Amino acid sequence: MTRINLKRVLVWLSLVLLSTLTAHSQTLCVIDGTPIPDSLLHITIDEMRSDSAKQIVAKRLGLIPPYAIESIQTFSVEEQIRQGKNITFCKSPADIIIIRTNSLAELQWVINGKLRKPRKKLTIIDYKLSPQRIMAALPKDINPSDIVSVDILTYTNDPRLERHPTIVIKTKCTAPFNTKVTDSSKKTKEH
Repeated sequence: MTRINLKRVLVWLSLVLLSTLTAHSQTLCVIDGTPIPDSLLHITIDEMRSDSAKQIVAKRLGLIPPYAIESIQTFSVEEQIRQGKNITFCKSPADIIIIRTNSLAELQWVINGKLRKPRKKLTIIDYKLSPQRIMAALPKDINPSDIVSVDILTYTNDPRLERHPTIVIKTKCTAPFNTKVTDSSKKTKEH
């Protein structure tokens, strides 16, 4: 009889423990409209309400300096629901943190030593979440199969405020230089 009661108690305790673990909800962090997984940035609502919130986010991300963060807003889910906001979650978070970056978080593109404009803007956060986004942002005249190397440079501790994270891409030379003799005294190069 005690064996059956012990089993029931253990089952009941395990159910209570599981329900409390699953009921614990985490903070939802959104950077520039993209939800950020807890594995990339784990922050609490109390940290984001402090005066050093930008420094905390910059240090934990390790990708951008604090001055690349434009604003941090915190919301409680209950407050949003009370205000009549139409918010639906599969699992309701404890709080919502919205972080907006400025242009200093955008990747600057250097291809074969020259500054280039991408097809679409890409931030260092976008790259960290999905490195494949680089292919969608490549300038139109760059063929992905011609890429030899890709390096990402971040300047988190640089005192110069204007430094952007930079993507440096080296490609194969698609048109080698040919030497053509046009005159016996001159040599010219053509593509």
